[in-house]
Amino acid sequence: MRKANSSAIGSSASRKINAKICAFLLMLSLVFPAAALSSPGDPLTWRDSTWDYRSEDPTDIKSEIEPAKLFGVASLTLIAYGAAYGFVFEKGWWDDNGGRGFHWENDFDYALNLDKFGHFAAGVVIGESFYEGYRWAGASEFQSYLFAGLTALATHIAIDIKDGFAPSWGFSIFDVLSGGLGGFLPMAERYVPVFKYIDLKWSYWINSNAYYDQEHQASGGVFTDDYVNQTFWLSVKPYRLLPESARRYYPSWLAFAIGLSIDDKVFTGEPHPRREVYLALDYDLEAFRPQSRLARYLVKMLNYFKLPAPTIQVYPEFHWYLLYPIKF
Repeated sequence: MRKANSSAIGSSASRKINAKICAFLLMLSLVFPAAALSSPGDPLTWRDSTWDYRSEDPTDIKSEIEPAKLFGVASLTLIAYGAAYGFVFEKGWWDDNGGRGFHWENDFDYALNLDKFGHFAAGVVIGESFYEGYRWAGASEFQSYLFAGLTALATHIAIDIKDGFAPSWGFSIFDVLSGGLGGFLPMAERYVPVFKYIDLKWSYWINSNAYYDQEHQASGGVFTDDYVNQTFWLSVKPYRLLPESARRYYPSWLAFAIGLSIDDKVFTGEPHPRREVYLALDYDLEAFRPQSRLARYLVKMLNYFKLPAPTIQVYPEFHWYLLYPIKF
């Protein structure tokens, strides 16, 4: 690893502070809207976990595609993808192709496989967003989930085709499969019963500068590749698993999660990099169940974020954190 000079260290420290401020503000923005949108006064929306959070009100949207709305979705898509390319991908995508043609790359072991969870999460965001767009445009519920998943898959194929022409990258079938599967997670959460008891979540907080101290093809590095500071979670909802007679004794919003991350050695080049495993308390924001479709969508999206909570690291060492991912 090339040693960073003083200006690089200063720039890295500035990015770290700015990212922490943004993350803190994001967390505040996640907590208060969820409380404001809840309906604790109505026992059917506050305690009844058998209600399908993704169920559609048939009076909300007509299942008839409207060309004007579909054109609007297409236009917003072009604008969003163009902005993403201009501000992020072009810098990481290497204006200099180095004379290499299209090539494949087996990067299954990169970042101890944690980047595959990152691609999966990106697919989820794309799938959720396009589902809402297609549904708003008039497609049926099933069609919207299906087309959204296919759109996430197509997006990852397009990104990796571009990667395939980059000098230091390549087309990764594992990235495409991970992102494509993520795009179909919203569909699975709607139609596969087991997903009523679990959630997949993501948390990010800069506790280590290991990634930003490296030299990157992308200008200054992109936080989505900072896997040292990312944790991916499987959250279980005990309330929904309890018999109905026992539910009155358990908070419907309290969940438990198991998380996976990696240590600094992945980017510092030190030997024997390791995965990290965490156990944590979690909050099921879907226990706050507003009735409007927009409010349900906001809560549904916020529930993909793992908010700070008491956490125990159980592997490879034992640590206790009051509000992980923030490490005091």
